[in-house]
Amino acid sequence: MADDLYILGVHDGHNSSVALLKNGRLIYAIQEERLTNIKNYIGFPEKSIKRVLHKFSLEPRDFEIVAIASKNLWLPEGHDRNYLISHFRDEFKHPYIYRIKRFYGRTSLYKRRMKITREKRKKKLVNMGFDPRRIIFVDHHLCHAAAAYFSSPWRDNVLVLTLDGSGDDMCSAVWIGNNGKLKKIAETQQDNSLGAIYSRSTFLMGMVPWEHEYKVMGLAPYAKNKYCEKTYNKFNRYLDLNPTNPLKFKRKIPESTFLIYRRWVRDFILDRFDNIACGLQKFTEELILKWVKVTMEKTHLKKLALGGGVFMNVKANKRIMEIPSVESIFVMPSCGDETNSIGAAYYAYSQYKEKHKEDTDIPPLGPIYFGDEIENAKVEALLDTKKFNYTKYDDIDRVVGELLAEGKVVARAKGRMEFGARALGNRSILSDPSRLDNLRKINMAIKKRDFWMPFAPSILYERRNDYIVNPKNIPAPYMILSFNSKSENVEKIIAAVHQADLTVRPQVLEKGWNPEYYRIIKIFEEHTGVGVVLNTSFNLHGFPIVNDAKQALWVMENSRLPYLALGNYLVER
Repeated sequence: MADDLYILGVHDGHNSSVALLKNGRLIYAIQEERLTNIKNYIGFPEKSIKRVLHKFSLEPRDFEIVAIASKNLWLPEGHDRNYLISHFRDEFKHPYIYRIKRFYGRTSLYKRRMKITREKRKKKLVNMGFDPRRIIFVDHHLCHAAAAYFSSPWRDNVLVLTLDGSGDDMCSAVWIGNNGKLKKIAETQQDNSLGAIYSRSTFLMGMVPWEHEYKVMGLAPYAKNKYCEKTYNKFNRYLDLNPTNPLKFKRKIPESTFLIYRRWVRDFILDRFDNIACGLQKFTEELILKWVKVTMEKTHLKKLALGGGVFMNVKANKRIMEIPSVESIFVMPSCGDETNSIGAAYYAYSQYKEKHKEDTDIPPLGPIYFGDEIENAKVEALLDTKKFNYTKYDDIDRVVGELLAEGKVVARAKGRMEFGARALGNRSILSDPSRLDNLRKINMAIKKRDFWMPFAPSILYERRNDYIVNPKNIPAPYMILSFNSKSENVEKIIAAVHQADLTVRPQVLEKGWNPEYYRIIKIFEEHTGVGVVLNTSFNLHGFPIVNDAKQALWVMENSRLPYLALGNYLVER
């Protein structure tokens, strides 16, 4: 134990999480929401830290460094999304109060208050037995940059871009990654935030900010171009690149982009919600595209590593990927604040290695099944307390593949849980992607998603070029990039594409990344000729993706899910 170097990354803000590094390798990561069953849980990840200590038989004294993501936190701890909504409503009703707070944000009073807050955050770890001398804070955007850079396949001549709502007074930054080090060459102050415009628009359209932005993105392609252009022109008056330094953003309006409520209502009160969504999405894509092109021109770099919540926008990522001068692109999987625990740990490790004059030997990110495992012994004990019919199979993967080929909907909870927002086969609901009736089955029985929201496919690696247009052969294992579908085969995967524009957000699966899930798709292919299954996250709407067997059975009890492959057991309604 003493010969191993352990570093713990902690994110204690919105969608809190922890990450464990052992000798520079990420071996465990989990979001607190998976243990509390509160989606996007805000607050100190105490359950996750205890899980790390217990799972790996570690004591607080075993950690060389505990790295806390973000020096400053705006939101109080321990609240769920209901608090978040009330916070936005408060800000909408009393924006002048927030202008005053922003003013004080530039004073020593604010800095003193944040220092006190840091001490309180630090004390929570000290109370758990961690050495205060080994606890550090890492800047928010540096966490995003470190997560993207060190997870990428490259270490030299990497253009690292971070873009989000805000964090530690910034909303974007431009970095150059070389030889295991990051150099920041530009940053944008938070009052000029593209992410803030998107989140406030999400809220004003009646959805949950910092959570339902993907719904706005999904709605955008349904609007007609002429109406989209009208709302785009309005958003275009809010923000642009800074004319004196185009590596930064600069607002065109007098107020902060966090305080656009009254302007927004005045501008969009007579516009239909799908047209607003389309204009917002187009504005976002065009401005990001403009920024990326400028940063590439200034740095002469062609390999991009992207981090921060705005890059969860897979349509914007598609546009970036299609820029002719982009050689390759890596987007940090689930690149919102939940990955800042990983970034904080990576940065702390790189600093430790630099201090000891050693190379930063962090391996590129591979499969991200970093969470808890479904254990068959615990499954059977739990099933005996329930009223479901179940059967144990030595070859459960074949059973699942054949059920899918018969047109059945099957949830799968097996192996280690995926980290982040995307289900990648181990906590997924699966079905035949050629059958549009499966959309209704899944939505009516389990997901309760908005009618316009698309599902996604898992595609066998060797069949990828049959279904997606990817001339640069950009790796796409994480569902963080979108592509045009191949027109000649789109009907074979019609239930797993966006119904308006036929784009696709795939998990392209190599056998070595998840052999058991790969085999399910392979068996499905043997029966149908289609090397794809429809894959959506295993959860009820408004709840996190399931973590363990107990949560999986809870979803089955509270839905009309017909089949659940739980470990090696097939549970039937």
